[in-house]
Amino acid sequence: MSFKIKNFFFKTTEKADKKMKYETKAEDWIIKGEKYANQNNLKEAIRCFDMAFNLDQKNDLALGDKALILDKLEKHNEALLLFSQALNINPSNPITWHNKGLTFARLNKLEDSIYCFNKAIDLKKDYAKAWYNKGRCLEKIGDIKKSQECLNMAKKLDPFLFTKIKR
Repeated sequence: MSFKIKNFFFKTTEKADKKMKYETKAEDWIIKGEKYANQNNLKEAIRCFDMAFNLDQKNDLALGDKALILDKLEKHNEALLLFSQALNINPSNPITWHNKGLTFARLNKLEDSIYCFNKAIDLKKDYAKAWYNKGRCLEKIGDIKKSQECLNMAKKLDPFLFTKIKR
């Protein structure tokens, strides 16, 4: 009987150790946060991204993911601050530039948005979503010719993009 108790205690401790080890890696907190975000549990997602950043102050992904949640919660200015902070850490992340551009577009700051999409495209020439969103912003400011060129490039890079985009 004492063997079973010792064995049970060992297994419990082993599980606790694994859980503790799991929760001490920033990447694991980001994965956990993304799962919460996909389940629309935004409060828990933000908590996880904060935990990740607390563990690794150079983790631009934690900041970028938190910024996406804040943008979704219509806290656009807070999101922009976090996107900027993430880009200060890693200015070569085209996804962060793209997402920052989307936030500027929601605020109708189209020139700033286009700038961000250009940065994303400079970093990743085949970034179809950045081409598409740049085209949409150019259309809104009345530059139809450049808009069409961008939309054509987006379609060339990803022929199914237009069916995937949520308006």
